Amino acid sequence: MNPSAQPGRQRLSPAVRTDAILTAATEAFAASTYDQVSVAAIGRAAGASEALVYKYFDTKPGLYAAVVKAQLDRLSARQQTAIAALPTNSSARDLVRVIVEATLDQVASATASASPFFSGDSEPAEAGELRQLYRTRLADDLLARLRNPSWTRGRLAVIGFLGFLGASAQHWAELGCPADLRNPLVDATLGALQGAMGDWDLLAPPQPS
Repeated sequence: MNPSAQPGRQRLSPAVRTDAILTAATEAFAASTYDQVSVAAIGRAAGASEALVYKYFDTKPGLYAAVVKAQLDRLSARQQTAIAALPTNSSARDLVRVIVEATLDQVASATASASPFFSGDSEPAEAGELRQLYRTRLADDLLARLRNPSWTRGRLAVIGFLGFLGASAQHWAELGCPADLRNPLVDATLGALQGAMGDWDLLAPPQPS
């Protein structure tokens, strides 16, 4: 067939095209560090030109930030689904446990772009800001469950818990997310929060939906 007679790129709706670019970008950033990925390569994987990618995402940092946001939104949804699935009369410890487990599922499923705690090499500041926003919201959600919201030790306990979870999850990821270390990590993280607060009853349990 004459190359000039081959059909051009398929015309897609903006929503479908955006999804295709984001999917290609997610896979590209999973395979290589931020600075090693080119927008042109993402475009080819998405069946689009580099110029078309820039039509939907103004800059490479903006595209990467969109990937990170999608991953963090997925984590938030995963956590909320896990909380909603808890049986009636579940404890505050159960609630925190499913938050931790959902976070580890997310960390194990993808790359640094999926983590709310640690960043990939050479990634732009926009991504770090999104991670900070996620952590702030998670902290606010847990702080809102303190039976005494003005209790200083409780607030410090929640903030410290997120730091412990982040450091532990990063170490686990660096080890390759070994299955035999997952449960000890969950138990240690729960123990860190319980020890800092002193009593699980100081944190309100999930409410029946």
